Parts: sequence; C-alpha cells; structure tokens
Amino acid sequence: MVDITAVFLAAGRGVRMGERGRMTPKGLLSIGETTFVEEAVATLRAHGISSPRIVTGHLADQYETLAAARLPDAELRHNPDFADKGSLHSLLVGLSGQTGPCLLLESDLIFEPRAVATAIADPAQAALLVSGATGAGDEVYVWADKKDGQDCLRDMSKDAARWPDPHHGELVGLTYLTARAVAHLNTIGPEMVAQDAMTDYESGIVALARGEHVACPKIEDLAWAEVDNEEMFARAAAQVYPRIDAARRAHPLMRA
Repeated sequence: MVDITAVFLAAGRGVRMGERGRMTPKGLLSIGETTFVEEAVATLRAHGISSPRIVTGHLADQYETLAAARLPDAELRHNPDFADKGSLHSLLVGLSGQTGPCLLLESDLIFEPRAVATAIADPAQAALLVSGATGAGDEVYVWADKKDGQDCLRDMSKDAARWPDPHHGELVGLTYLTARAVAHLNTIGPEMVAQDAMTDYESGIVALARGEHVACPKIEDLAWAEVDNEEMFARAAAQVYPRIDAARRAHPLMRA
C-alpha cells in the first residue's frame, strides 16, 4: 500500500461565514457529532491514510486544542502569513519537505467515503476529484481534455462560460498528488506566490497540469458540500449531510 499523507488547508479566515467564521475556523464547524476535520480524518483512516497534516493560520490555537484532545497523531504546520498570502502558499507550507504522495483536502468540506476511494484509486496518477452538478452556489467548474484515454485537467474557473466547450464537472476539493506532482509543485509554486501573493492553490494545480497529466475522475452523484457561508451551511445540513451520514453508516470500511 502506498503511504499517503493527508494535507488539510485550514489557514483561511472564513470571512464569508461572518460571526461564526470569526469565532471558529471553518474546519472546526460541525453538523454531526464531530467537526468537519475529524469526520474527514475518520474517513481517511478507513482508507488507510493516517497522521493528518493540518496547515493552520486563523485561530490556530483552536486546532492546537483539538490535536491535544482528540487528534494526537495530527501534525500542525502554522502559516503565519495566512492573512497576506493565498492558499497556494498554505499548500507549499504543507508540502515543505514532503517527498511522498499526498491527498490535499480543503478543511471546510463534508463528503462521503467514495470521494477518498476515487481520488486515490490509482496511486501512480495525480487526480483532481470532480462531481456532477450540485447547484450549491459558488461552484468551481473544471474543464478536461482526453489524454491517453483519461479526462485530464485543462482549467478551473467560477465562470461557467470561461471556455466554449462544456465543463467536465465541479471541483470537490480533494486532490491526490503523486510524489512527482509534489516535487513539481514545490518547484513552480514559490515563483507563482512571488508574482502574486494571493494566488490560490487551484491555480497551482492548473499550472501543474500544464506539465503533467492530472486525471479528473468524476462521481456524478457524489454527496458532498463546501461550507463557505451561512447559506451553504444550512444547505449542507438539510440536504447533503443526511446522505453523507447514510453512506458512512453503509460503507464496509466505515463500519469496521
């Protein structure tokens, strides 16, 4: 089995969450019995991925408290520049010194077990997980081209009309990086941040895809949600989380 390191991007300030975001990092919000990050870690462990690495920034002390109490094997990496630099810089903080493969996760996600299994299905292939239409609002659309029989990343944008051809699906927020892809990002990322400090990690993955194939496996009916604001939180709680909870309870790895 390939040893995969999970890297959570959890440094953001959660501005769009308003008062809730000012008080609590988005990854430490909860709909079920535990926080988003803890539920994600449980799903990862069921798939053989342990010892998560969490890149902190905003309200980092709350992650320190969580790690001490309930995630003792978590590695916390603080990004002191979280207010002045974008998520690509946070990703580079998480990848510093990394020589093996990683599964990159946004911390404000809830998702069913199929997401992890699909993202890491081919350990030799970098992959960006894509879903069908969610209607959630604030979607990031993914375009792909056929390369060697696979749908491979071309571009991502919140503008559905960015390209004349139909998009392939929606960005979920789970991206598998091979050791080669990690090395590539560690090479090109610093210059991208130097040119634009607020560059997001998605731009880094698109730049990576210009140099090597990044597959875009798609689960049309995946149960997942990103929580960026109160409206998305309410939708996730009412419409998505019950499906995720049912999928976890039914999944053989999660029941073990």
